Amino acid sequence: MPYININQIKIFYLENKIRGTPLLFIHGWLGNSVEWIYQMCYFNSRRHIILIDLPGFGKSDKPNTEYSIEFFTKVIVDFLISLGYDKVILIGHSLGGLIAQNLTIQNPKLVKKLILISTTAISHPVNNKFKLFWVNIIFKLIYNAFLRNTLMRINSLVDENRAFKHQYKKALKIPKSVVLNTFKHMTYKFKVNEGLTEISQPTVIIYGTKDKIFSKSMIISLDNLIPNSELNFIEDSPHRVMVKSSQAVNAIIESFIKE
Repeated sequence: MPYININQIKIFYLENKIRGTPLLFIHGWLGNSVEWIYQMCYFNSRRHIILIDLPGFGKSDKPNTEYSIEFFTKVIVDFLISLGYDKVILIGHSLGGLIAQNLTIQNPKLVKKLILISTTAISHPVNNKFKLFWVNIIFKLIYNAFLRNTLMRINSLVDENRAFKHQYKKALKIPKSVVLNTFKHMTYKFKVNEGLTEISQPTVIIYGTKDKIFSKSMIISLDNLIPNSELNFIEDSPHRVMVKSSQAVNAIIESFIKE
């Protein structure tokens, strides 16, 4: 299996080595590179693609560290440098979208184009440290219920099905410390609103209208903050829109990246 050591962390990734600017797919919270299976199948014979398991998730190492957006950003940058790439098209879903935004602001020369899927500039913030303390306590007490409820919202489900049970079983294998630590940094510690106005790269934002994680108004705010962006709504699709509506998402990506 393809692994690379980045800052003493073993990172799992997939790459097809086709000529052209690489498309780097960054998955969301509680996910891994498998989330991009439909994009991998579609683009594998068409474009140079790279899929990565973020540290803490999938087949990558799960070190005892702070899973901040800055941490993930540095890993991605060092990953690209190690592979010898100085320009990529970034595609980020949810948490991956937060990382993609941060990376583009901090390392603009690395990013040719930016594709943000089901993400925003800031999620549901918990600004009060006292409240955050109790949120962490509650999460630890009812962790399994929290995980199940979150995955139900991600998939916009009312009742569990076989695919959901498989997804939930995989999520339970992610270390609890990774899940909660990443959640903390995605919420009250992540703000890039001011930096978004500096993004000059062509940007496309994709949003499923049945997304129960981020509201439509949050996505519109993100679109308004990025100067050179276009917003695409996909009707009746949930947070993991690239899975549920893969053909529509693939078509938007293909049209956007044509040179």
